[in-house]
Amino acid sequence: MRSTWMILFAVAIGALLISPALAQDANGTLYDQEGTANDGYSTINAQSQGPANASTTNWKYQYGSGSYSGVYKKSGWLDISDVGDSKIDIECDIEMYYEESFSNNKIYVHLGDPFNATSEDKTAYVDGYFRSNNGMYIGISFDGTSKTAADMLKDASGNYTGEVRNAMVGTKDVLLRDISDQAFNARFTLSWSNDNGDTWSSDEVPTTFGTGASGTVLNTLWWKVNNGDKGAYLVKYKVELLPPADQADGNYHFDPAIVAAPVL
Repeated sequence: MRSTWMILFAVAIGALLISPALAQDANGTLYDQEGTANDGYSTINAQSQGPANASTTNWKYQYGSGSYSGVYKKSGWLDISDVGDSKIDIECDIEMYYEESFSNNKIYVHLGDPFNATSEDKTAYVDGYFRSNNGMYIGISFDGTSKTAADMLKDASGNYTGEVRNAMVGTKDVLLRDISDQAFNARFTLSWSNDNGDTWSSDEVPTTFGTGASGTVLNTLWWKVNNGDKGAYLVKYKVELLPPADQADGNYHFDPAIVAAPVL
């Protein structure tokens, strides 16, 4: 019976030793890679020593010990006892971090006199802020809409303008008739500042269109903020509605999302 319990105890201890290692991910965050073949510094292993949210919080882990005794002679120390390791080894994983905040991102425009509506009447601004220790692309994602690269208009030189063909799509008119066959364009441009708004860039057109963030963000117009320099930025999206003056009456909408991806 004692042998059986010893075997069960050994199995349980083995499971405890193995299961934390299985939680690591060689392609995950820097902490997920700790103790795997992708660990950048194998001398120290903090695998499975962090809190539940280890990759997203600040914490420390220390271990190890060493002791020594000896007597000194003319040619150096004569060892008496040397146990463990008194060498100080230091490892620091700094994750790629990003944070953002945006306001005035729900926009309602009413055109009671569309023939005399000015550009200002049809323009809104979305204010934002982000900071990261890596260069960032900020984007407008059309994932989940019917928009494709063909709807992202370019100038004569082949550069994106930020204008999206038939972005605003009709729902119904005042008589509740379906007007989903009606649509008009909208344009998105972005400006930024990394000096608390004292000096803003001019309105910038998108850099590219496509997929970002390791293939997780799809169908997106991307702006490479400040040529990909890391730091903290105030940003401002300019949203221009571009209906012709005789655009059919009715309710129109468009719901793209602000997204981000690192410059890799």
